[in-house]
Amino acid sequence: MAVTLTLTTLPAATPAAARAQSDVTVEVGVSQIGPPVGTDAAAARFAMAGLRASHQWVGGSTLAADLLVGHAFGQGTGGDFVSATARTDVVAGLSTSWTAAMSLEVLGFEVRAPFAYRALAAEGGPRLRYGGSAVSLEVTGVAGVGRSRLELRRRLSDTVHVLDDELWRLGGRAELLLGSRPVWVGLAGGAHRTSAGTYLTGGTRLVLAGDWGAAEARLDVWDAPFGTEATWGLALALPVGGAWSLRGFLGKSEPDPLTLAEPGSGSGGLLVGRSLYSRDDGLRAAALHEVLSQTPLGARIRVAVEAPEGAGRVELLGDFTLWDPLPMRRSGPRWVVELEVPAGTHHYGFLVDDEWYLPDDAPDVVPDGWGRLSATLVIEGAGR
Repeated sequence: MAVTLTLTTLPAATPAAARAQSDVTVEVGVSQIGPPVGTDAAAARFAMAGLRASHQWVGGSTLAADLLVGHAFGQGTGGDFVSATARTDVVAGLSTSWTAAMSLEVLGFEVRAPFAYRALAAEGGPRLRYGGSAVSLEVTGVAGVGRSRLELRRRLSDTVHVLDDELWRLGGRAELLLGSRPVWVGLAGGAHRTSAGTYLTGGTRLVLAGDWGAAEARLDVWDAPFGTEATWGLALALPVGGAWSLRGFLGKSEPDPLTLAEPGSGSGGLLVGRSLYSRDDGLRAAALHEVLSQTPLGARIRVAVEAPEGAGRVELLGDFTLWDPLPMRRSGPRWVVELEVPAGTHHYGFLVDDEWYLPDDAPDVVPDGWGRLSATLVIEGAGR
């Protein structure tokens, strides 16, 4: 049975999405997949092509689907394959730092000769996540069901042995990351009860994430029904020149507690992507301030700003606060505060985790006396 290339999902360690985004990407690439551990067989090589589509709403809820087909070079342990998945995540903000989500994923997989195999499964569960300026904690519960069929044909006859398996798993996993953008390090672990027995895993993570892309290194130890195995991997996702992207994976693939796929002896692959459609309904054009009501001396306003990814604390300061930081609260994708400001022309900015910050859409930017840039706010008096 062939094992397809799996590109790991890089931990985001970021707050909920601040804008709605849609993307459709086509990918082509190659991979080499080693046989299951302990199997005396040659590695399988594939040419691959795929299509990925996703939409993300403001707040982080997502809907995504992908299709990947592979053509094997020679028989070996691999055959032509097709893989498809569809996933949805419904995300709700609980507080400034906590979010909850419910996920559902449906996956289908089929391998052609020499070892015909197909599987159809669905899994999902709740997720609770804490995201701070230096800590990211995620706990996920997972339940899944499915069915697989493996057809084994004897070489000296036309006899076909069919092995049908009812698949299920119930368990959970947790991941703790410490650090700050762009470097995060941490631990991960999980436990799964399956139709084949119990899977336990624990390991370490190193995550690098920034505007340039993301990379992850992992090392895990699995205690599974087939024995104890150590797996490792390096994953990379890079934007290249606007609409182009690059995704790659190298390592020893992990077992799958739902489909019961065993770890591979070694694998690697590379996919080059080209975005066919992309839309970003950004909130950056929204005004930084809104006048709520007039007061005898000026106006009561609401200031709202989209902070950089990973922000744990945002504060407003300006001449109307005597340059003392005023804490802001997270409201969906933005940070918000309401206050009274006297009539006149004012200058202000923000502190994000104690660092000066001014968004790109800040109005009437001017230099201040500390070598920084400040935004301008004009409040007219009630009698004007």
